[in-house]
Amino acid sequence: MNCAHCGAPMTLEDRFCPHCGKPNAQAAQHSRDMAHYNREFEKTRRGVYGTLKAYKGITARLILLVIAIVIMIVAFALDNNVYSLYRSHMQREARAHADEIEAQIREYTEHMDYVSLARYSEHYSLAHYRFEDDDRFGKYYPMLVLARDYTNLYADMMPIVTMDDPSERRSSWSIVCDDITHLYKHLYDADEYFYEDGDPELNARAVSDVEKLTDALLIRYLGFAPGETEEFHTMSAGKRSAFIEEKFERITEERRAQSDE
Repeated sequence: MNCAHCGAPMTLEDRFCPHCGKPNAQAAQHSRDMAHYNREFEKTRRGVYGTLKAYKGITARLILLVIAIVIMIVAFALDNNVYSLYRSHMQREARAHADEIEAQIREYTEHMDYVSLARYSEHYSLAHYRFEDDDRFGKYYPMLVLARDYTNLYADMMPIVTMDDPSERRSSWSIVCDDITHLYKHLYDADEYFYEDGDPELNARAVSDVEKLTDALLIRYLGFAPGETEEFHTMSAGKRSAFIEEKFERITEERRAQSDE
């Protein structure tokens, strides 16, 4: 480029003409443009680096989350697989010692010890699935399920005896309601579930025994009168829950009165 004043050659970097000394207007504008460009470039660079850094952090967290989910899925699958292998092993053991196990099952039922029967059955995984038609334990399946249901009710009812906090007792009562509903389905809606799989005589005895044991629990721990248990058997699930709620409120009031004395 040339000086606008004397025509001498000069560059954009020359703020003054090297020949006449006059200011170079184009150099000043160029300097301002370059300064603006540098500011915009630095701003853009910081924005890009900041965005990349943010995405890098998000990506790292997403990767960790995916890894955690994969680990959980694998652990769940392994746990189920290990438990399934354990059950299969114990069921093979049961078949290998069928005479001994059948004798023990009959001994528990003779003494109406359905809690021990349920725990024994759980050890050998006898009530976790329906056996094949030719399996020696298939005839015990309904009885073992009733034993399991009764044991769950028994175990969940016991905390009610010791709990002092009404809110904790209420939570236990809710669980007990669910247990009773589940048990009564197997006691009184048997045909709909599984009794065609078992021995009729064993089924009838198990139903009678578990019914008596359940009534005893209701009388001992829920304050039922002996006559109320018969009526309770024929109630719908909703009415049974409401009836148990009444018992809960009564027992709560009695305990509150005792604590105030």
